[in-house]
Amino acid sequence: YILGIISRPDPVADPSSAGHWDLNNLCIIAALRTRSSPEEQEFLRKFANAHLAWSALRARHEKIGPIAQILLIQQALAIRYRRAERLSTTSTEISDMVRRIYAIGIPKEDDFTTIIMLNAMNEELPHVRNHIADALSTSTSTSTYGPTNIRSHLDMEQQL
Repeated sequence: YILGIISRPDPVADPSSAGHWDLNNLCIIAALRTRSSPEEQEFLRKFANAHLAWSALRARHEKIGPIAQILLIQQALAIRYRRAERLSTTSTEISDMVRRIYAIGIPKEDDFTTIIMLNAMNEELPHVRNHIADALSTSTSTSTYGPTNIRSHLDMEQQL
């Protein structure tokens, strides 16, 4: 279904098989929504075909790329358990965030280095961190911003 290999049977020639196909197709879409973030659930709402939904979801994640993944990992690293909140709620939030991170793919070495560098700036260099985060958000696959750029920026900051 999600690969588009199984065609819907002709409902006139074989209404029973067409009905089963429709039910299976809807179950797959429901399963995709169940395992998705709230944003992705909303994105998937318009799809009635499992193959089209899966293709669009895959393209969406490939398009998001490493910059979004970096930002998600930073958000995940900022999550803290607090006694005033339900600990299970925080655990669920962490699990959901990790699922979103890995849905994009396994982080590459440069991406993970960037994340750790940004995290190391939290206390003493928040203004530099914010500037670099802005540069990362405008980065593209053809014009990347990574550890080398960050090192250069930090060298300039050190000279000031």
